[in-house]
Amino acid sequence: MKSLREHIQRDFSKNVIIALSVLLIALLIFPKFSSYTMLNLLTRIFVISVFAMSYDILRGYMGFINLGHAVYFGGGAYVAGILYNKLGTTIPVFILSIAVVVLYSVICALVMGKLSFKKGTSVFAAAMLTLALAEVVRNIAESWRDVTNGTDGLIFKVPSILSNRIFFYYFSLIFLIVMFIILRKFILSPTGRVIIAIRENEQRAEFLGFRIENYKLIAILVSGVSAGLAGLVFGTFNRFANTELLSITYSTNALLYTLIGGTGTLYGGIVGSIVVNVFQNMLLNLRSIHPIFERWLIFLGILYIAVILFMPKGIVGTLRHFIENRKVKSDNEKSSKTEKAPGE
Repeated sequence: MKSLREHIQRDFSKNVIIALSVLLIALLIFPKFSSYTMLNLLTRIFVISVFAMSYDILRGYMGFINLGHAVYFGGGAYVAGILYNKLGTTIPVFILSIAVVVLYSVICALVMGKLSFKKGTSVFAAAMLTLALAEVVRNIAESWRDVTNGTDGLIFKVPSILSNRIFFYYFSLIFLIVMFIILRKFILSPTGRVIIAIRENEQRAEFLGFRIENYKLIAILVSGVSAGLAGLVFGTFNRFANTELLSITYSTNALLYTLIGGTGTLYGGIVGSIVVNVFQNMLLNLRSIHPIFERWLIFLGILYIAVILFMPKGIVGTLRHFIENRKVKSDNEKSSKTEKAPGE
């Protein structure tokens, strides 16, 4: 049964890779035929997808709920803006901002991880700790007006090549592909396998001799750095950063993307980002038809409830489960026909 499941999962992965290859070709030629609005929407989806995948490392593969995940994302956007304003809008400054974002994300992840992953800390307490730490960072950003411009937000210019929307579209697409490959390699590595084992049975993993806290710290470091880089690219794309990017709103958005798309898949984060952002954009465009569509958050809430009720494993998880069931049913029918054949 295990070998059959592995065979089905390999087939599913192959089908996903084929579908993604076709999609990639379509995305490469998309700018030639698209509008400025659609180009911006897809660019946003590419970047948000990386943010969602970074959250899936914690929620989907380790089983940890981080209510302060936006501290990396918003911090990445602020680092970009501050460095651009202080040092200038050049490519070397952009490269420097990548290094600073990585350092910032590592520090935040270590602090968050050390406090949240202490032995005996409940899941609820750990989640509240992450939220509290994110709120501390958000309050610092609000009060440090000389640097962050407080609640008014930080407006900044970016390197000229990155201000070209078509170039940035391709840049964001490459960013998504590279981050997907890196995170996929990480999950399939021995370290990733241990992290999954911790999710399945933490006591058993500890009994086998694995230092649980160290592996959890590795997971939150990878997740945090990925989210921080996504924030850097997002801030560069919008040329703006505000304290909302550090708030629980963006943390719960990341959770929403992964739950709708399917946790523990990486693909799910991408699918969830596409569904939510396209749905949101559609509702915003419908505001001119009826004022009710101005309450687009209500409709997003309905979408979320519908997915939880009818697709508890998310879109990707439900699709995988459906394919597995069909494959098992087909194999059972073939085996039953084979058994009947000799007696006929």
